[in-house]
Amino acid sequence: MELKKNSRADILGFFGMPLMNPVLQEIERTGTTLLSSGERTQVRAHVDAASGDVLRRAVEATQPRVACEVGLAFGVSTLHILDAMKHSGDGVLLGMDPSQHSETWRGGGLANVQRAGFADRYRFHEETSQACLPRLAAAGTRIQFAFLDGWHTFDHTLVDFFYVDQMLDVGGIVVLDDVGYPGLQRLAHFIVTNRAYEFFDGASRPAPSGWRQHAKRSVQAALRPLVRDNFTPGDEACKLKLRVDGCKLVALRKRADDGRSYNHFAAF
Repeated sequence: MELKKNSRADILGFFGMPLMNPVLQEIERTGTTLLSSGERTQVRAHVDAASGDVLRRAVEATQPRVACEVGLAFGVSTLHILDAMKHSGDGVLLGMDPSQHSETWRGGGLANVQRAGFADRYRFHEETSQACLPRLAAAGTRIQFAFLDGWHTFDHTLVDFFYVDQMLDVGGIVVLDDVGYPGLQRLAHFIVTNRAYEFFDGASRPAPSGWRQHAKRSVQAALRPLVRDNFTPGDEACKLKLRVDGCKLVALRKRADDGRSYNHFAAF
């Protein structure tokens, strides 16, 4: 007898966990999405199942009244966040993406939010995060969860983090996607060495292979005690950097508001 291959949604249901939204199930099953025009198109540049699970666990842990997401694309991560928010109580998601109606995305993310029945929970701003986030912070907005998946350069995402951190409550979680990218990896290093954030969760990526990478880490670990100065991060921060390096997506929990002196700096 041929055994039926169960979907991830079937497995979740078997263990009594909330089932994923049908639109999200369809996207994961087919790798395609339906545009508002009725055209079906291939989904790309989206979070995978493991990363989606991290987002859902972070939302479940924070149960945000207000959450924030930079980037929309076809809305796969957005659906994970909104679906988890539905199962953990009331709350709204603030989203922003200046390119939602570009030739690449063609409004697909907004169409999926509508199809999934989450339009009443989603507040979308079709503008850059560098324009939107300062305005939200100046208005006194408070959030308990954020997902940063916008323009993948160090400086752009640092600006995103700077304003998100101003709005994020202590105990809240910020998630960074694609921390395998050098710029985003360095940003994650900055956060764990210079700010009061701890590792919450992450989606693992394959460990770097080759003797050069192993030798580099060994040399760095051996030299660290010899070159320590006032700017050298502590041992705990160095351990957090290693945990970040093992992830493609990382969730960091805020332990305290910013209490640094005006001239604080730790190498990252």
